[in-house]
Amino acid sequence: MKRPVPLHPTRKPFAACMLLLLLLQSAPGSPEPIPRDALPQAKLYQLTLPQLDEVIAAASRTGGTIASRIADLSERALGTPYAADSLGEGSGAACDADPLIDLSRVDCVTFCEQILALAISRNYDEAFRNLQRIRYRAGVIGFAARHHFVMADWLPRNQWLLKDISADVGGRACRVMTKTIDRRGFAAARGCADAGDWPPPQRMSIRYIPARHLLTTAARLKGSEVLVLITAKEGIFASHLGFIIRAGDGSMLFRHASSIAKKVVDEPMEHLSRRIAKDRRIAGFVLIAVRETADQSPPPAAP
Repeated sequence: MKRPVPLHPTRKPFAACMLLLLLLQSAPGSPEPIPRDALPQAKLYQLTLPQLDEVIAAASRTGGTIASRIADLSERALGTPYAADSLGEGSGAACDADPLIDLSRVDCVTFCEQILALAISRNYDEAFRNLQRIRYRAGVIGFAARHHFVMADWLPRNQWLLKDISADVGGRACRVMTKTIDRRGFAAARGCADAGDWPPPQRMSIRYIPARHLLTTAARLKGSEVLVLITAKEGIFASHLGFIIRAGDGSMLFRHASSIAKKVVDEPMEHLSRRIAKDRRIAGFVLIAVRETADQSPPPAAP
């Protein structure tokens, strides 16, 4: 089946009349509309724009917690095709011209970012703007303003929504890791003409929980936390991330966009624990909780 086009144009306007127009028609290349009675079972990557808007609004109206909406909406994303580096700054961008939002394909970071944006929003328009707030410094779209490094940029600048709970949960088991984050070198490797204007290398430390404690730690969680796998490789801390999901039977799952399975999958926590125990590149993990009292002030307007 032909892959649906991105669900958001890469440029403004976002006036109400334009949004209404988008909601009244499917974008060229979109899948056939899904019957209304089948909507509850439809996957996110199968939805047209009006159907997606309806799903977001319905989730918001339930009055459930943000954590419950993360679990429900991420379940709808199961099976979404995997594509590395799937989002960018839109057509015409100098360094990354991928779309600003695209639920038809994801990588591990964009999967988490888009689900978070949907879970805290009341409609598609708000979800788009919340996504840019999550991805960019002050919500200003630009490659240099994007939160490229999960532990150095993404987490610290999203304290309005996210909280590192590794030390609280891991306690004395936590360890400290120190690395150099070279944003300037990263930009140069991506061919950015303004790489020389980026900040100089930064030496920073994080607390993480060793990999051997994954099962005992996960069993104490409520669910819908972000699990970040921490690599021993120099230059970056995060090698992969996804959501911890507590299933109906009480078991714990790792829901993530897998580069191995080439889609979004549920991986039993026991399987993940065995897998990372065999991988010397994985030192441990960080746990990030989503704030139920997230700052819900209006996100920045779209550019």
